[in-house]
Amino acid sequence: MTEKTESAAAVTEESLVATCEGVVRDYLAHRGYEVHAGDGWSCDCEDAPIVATDGDETVLIAVISGYEEGSARMPELNVGAAEFAIMRRACLLYLADHGDVDAIRHDVVSIVVTGERQAKLRHLIGAWQWAERKD
Repeated sequence: MTEKTESAAAVTEESLVATCEGVVRDYLAHRGYEVHAGDGWSCDCEDAPIVATDGDETVLIAVISGYEEGSARMPELNVGAAEFAIMRRACLLYLADHGDVDAIRHDVVSIVVTGERQAKLRHLIGAWQWAERKD
């Protein structure tokens, strides 16, 4: 999920994505998440570039990255029904692969790089979530 403007011609999509994912990992660690080592998780065309733990919850994090030199606007979080269905499927597939998970959610982080060492970030917590009931 990447957005680029014409002024970003010198920034490759691959380097932008890597930079944004690195910033998001640092942000999550600063917020107290335990960010899992490795390159995320992928299964059957569903992926989460970042997997973390927030308390007792496993968190799959999708990163929407963009580059807009000098932009003053906040990053957009356009998450519609199709994206929610993808997040639900990813969480359920993750649960099928990891039987020890009692609670899982899918977050979305939108980040726009606005210049050298400058970025704006928005974090949608719990775009989709599931927890095992313990009655």
